[in-house]
Amino acid sequence: MNNGQYGAPQHELNVLSSLLRDGSTAGQLVDWSSSKPQYWLRPHHFQTTWVRDAYEALLSGGLHDIEQRLQTYPRADRAQATADAVTSRMMTLYQQRAAAGDANAQWAVNQAYLTHSEFWTGLHNAVRQMAEPTWPATPEHARHDAYVTVRAAQYPSTTEHVPFELARARGYDNDARHRELAVIGAILNKPERAQQFRYAPQSPDASPYWLQPHDFGDPVTAEIWDALVTGPDPAIALPAAYDPNLTVQQRAAAMIQHITTQLTYNDYHRSTGDSAAQARLDANVNQAIGAWLAYASSPDFRPDPNAPDFSPNPDNAARYAVTFILEPSIPAAVEDLAGRVRDYGLSDASLGQIGLELSTTVHALDQLAERLDNAPRTLAGYSTPDQNAKPTPEQREEQPSYTSLPTERRVLISLMQDPSQLHQDGPTSSLAEQDFTQPEHRYLFKAIKSLPPDAAQDRWLLNHQAQQLTRYDSAPPLNPEELNAIGLEARTLKVAPADQGAGHLVIMTVRRTARDGSTAVQAAARETLDPRVLIDQSRQQFQQATREALRYHEHSVPEPTNYGTHQAHVA
Repeated sequence: MNNGQYGAPQHELNVLSSLLRDGSTAGQLVDWSSSKPQYWLRPHHFQTTWVRDAYEALLSGGLHDIEQRLQTYPRADRAQATADAVTSRMMTLYQQRAAAGDANAQWAVNQAYLTHSEFWTGLHNAVRQMAEPTWPATPEHARHDAYVTVRAAQYPSTTEHVPFELARARGYDNDARHRELAVIGAILNKPERAQQFRYAPQSPDASPYWLQPHDFGDPVTAEIWDALVTGPDPAIALPAAYDPNLTVQQRAAAMIQHITTQLTYNDYHRSTGDSAAQARLDANVNQAIGAWLAYASSPDFRPDPNAPDFSPNPDNAARYAVTFILEPSIPAAVEDLAGRVRDYGLSDASLGQIGLELSTTVHALDQLAERLDNAPRTLAGYSTPDQNAKPTPEQREEQPSYTSLPTERRVLISLMQDPSQLHQDGPTSSLAEQDFTQPEHRYLFKAIKSLPPDAAQDRWLLNHQAQQLTRYDSAPPLNPEELNAIGLEARTLKVAPADQGAGHLVIMTVRRTARDGSTAVQAAARETLDPRVLIDQSRQQFQQATREALRYHEHSVPEPTNYGTHQAHVA
C-alpha cells in the first residue's frame, strides 16, 4: 500500500489519519447526548476492509497503545511508533477473530509468519504515512469526515439513494414549511426539548426518536432535522449546546453552524450526480438557511407578519410535530409502501422477492404505528364509525394475467380423476380455494376436499356437494353448464398431473393478492382516515398477502428426509 494504492475514499482515510495524529479526536465521534455515551461512527460504516479493521483496533485499545509507546520511547519517530502500535493491535484483533473461526482473519495471522509479508508491510507503511503531519487533512475536520463516512454508507448512490424523499410526494405549502421551522426552532432555542421526541422502540435498530426526517414535507427541513436531532452526529449532542457560560443565541449559533456544515457536506457528496446540489453550493444556499434557522430559533419567531395571531409556544413543539408533520405524512408514506409492493407484484420478480418486500412493508407499518402511538396525539384512539375497510376497487390489469381459467379447469379435472394428489408432496398440496377465481371452480375444489376420494370421483355427488356448499356460504347458485362440462371432460379427457398447473395457480394467487392489497391501500391512503386506522387497514391487507406468500413457500420446500439430513451432517 503506497500513496496511490490505499483503495479507500478520502474521507475514510482522513478520519483514520486524524485519530492516528491526535487521539483526542475520538472525542468528536462520541454521542454525548445518549445515556451511555458511545461512538456514533461505527466500524461497519467504513466501506474499506482494512480501514475498518484499523479503526476498530484504535477504538479497542490502539489509541492507548500509541500513547503508552510514545511515553516509553519519547525520542522515537512518532509516525513509526504509531504504526508499530496500530499493527500490533490489529494482529491481536485478527487473532481473536481467527479463534472464532474467521478464515480471512486466519489468513492475515498466517501472513505475519512470512519473512516478507506484502500484507503486513503494506499495512504498516500505509498507517505510518497517514500518521505523518503532512497528511492532507486536519483533526479539526474529523467530525465532518466521519459524518460523510456514515452518510456514504447509508446512501451509497448519489442519484438513486437520495435521503428523505418519498417516491410519491404529499401536499405541501408555505404554511407547512413554517410549522416545520417552528418545531426546529424550538429545539434550537432549547435543545432539552428534544427529549419530548424520544421513546423506546421495540426494534433495536430503530431510531429512539418518533419524529423522523422523512416525516417532513420539505427535503431541506428533513435534512435539517437529521443534522439537528436524529442523524449520526446531531447538533444537540454538541457540548456547546448545553454550555451554561454561553447565551441562548450563542448556543443556537453553534448548533446552526454545525447544521449548515453538514448540509454543505451532503451537497458535496451528491454534487457529482446531482446538478441541483452543485447549484446550491454555488449559490451559498446553506448560508441563507442558517440565517433562517437563527430567526426561527429566536423567541420572536413570526414567519408571517400578516398573521398577528401566529405565536407558537415552543414548549408545544412535540404537539406541533404530531399535528402538522407526522400525521400529515402518514398517508403519503403508506401509499409509498403500497406503490413499492405493487411494483413488485406486477413485475417479473420472484415470489421470494415479493414475500420479502411484503414482510418488510409490514415491518415498516409496525414501526410507523409504534412511532405514532408514542407521539402525544390529540386524537389518539379516535376513529369515526364509517372508517371501515373498503372493498378493493376493480382493476383492469395489463399482461401478465393474474387469472388462468384453462389451468384451473385442467387442475380440477386431474383432481377429479385422482383426488389422492391433494395428499402428496408438491405444489398440489398447497392449493387453497382462493387459488381458483371462477365460483364454479372454487366450489368444485372445496367439494373435492370435503368428500372421500371415491365420492369425489362421482360426478353427481361432486356437483351436488358443490351446490350445497354455496347454500351454506349464502353464495349465488353455480352455473350447472360449467359443472357438467368439467365433469364430462373428467371422464373423457386425459390431462397431466395436477402439480403441473397447481404451482402456477398458487403463484398467480400470491401476485394477485399483493396487487389487490396494494391497490386497496393506495385507495385508502387517498381517503380522509384517521392515520392509525389507515395503518391498521393497510397492515391487514399486506399481512394477508404475506400469508399467501408464506403458504406457497412452506409447501414448495419439502421437509428433508432422514437420508438428506444425514448427508448434510456428513458434509
